[in-house]
Amino acid sequence: MKKYILLIGVAGVALGSYCAYAGNSATMTVTATIAHDVSLTKTGDINLGTITINPAYAGAVKWDYNESGTASVTSGADGIVSIDTATFGTFTANIANPSACDGSNYACGGLSVPEYVEDIFGGDNYSSCVLAIAHDGENRFKVVTTTCAFRSPSDISSGTHEKSITINYTAS
Repeated sequence: MKKYILLIGVAGVALGSYCAYAGNSATMTVTATIAHDVSLTKTGDINLGTITINPAYAGAVKWDYNESGTASVTSGADGIVSIDTATFGTFTANIANPSACDGSNYACGGLSVPEYVEDIFGGDNYSSCVLAIAHDGENRFKVVTTTCAFRSPSDISSGTHEKSITINYTAS
């Protein structure tokens, strides 16, 4: 019986202590910063090869690339003599749902490239190529060139032309 009285006494003191402190409170903010490590790594550059033009042609020229990089002229065929098969740029990245990147959009799953590479063929000649991101298996991707065009072959200077693009990842 003494043990029960002692136990009731200890419980009463604990309950009284809890009641005495129950009116006191404090608020604390919890903060965490999340960083996405997508391990974005370029593995290959875009190479459009040699594009042989007819500089005497005065009209606009446009051509499309298919998934294998083969080009077909869609307007101004007399302005193009030949076009090499393109090698698309490649990179790896760990993103959710990579298969949603189907080559029809310049942005996918937080990854993005410029929609256009302007003045790619030198000077101020209104030349551009449209870019898109395509899934190439697991965490591999391609930056594909879907369409290229220029205002007139006579505006294009001979030589090797280079532009840099940046592949970005933005967490959504």
